[in-house]
Amino acid sequence: MPELTRLDFAKMQVDDVRRQLLDAAAFGKFLPPEPLEIMARKLAEALRIYTEATQGTE
Repeated sequence: MPELTRLDFAKMQVDDVRRQLLDAAAFGKFLPPEPLEIMARKLAEALRIYTEATQGTE
């Protein structure tokens, strides 16, 4: 299996968070603080990667 690029990894992180939030919303699931903090870290890391890529500092 080929190694993921940084942008592929960022997209995967965003997609993972999106899936979790959609699942919680669709089925009325409660998300405790810890999973939400983990999702926030994933989004922050993805945003950092996207920002670096668009600024040409990758």
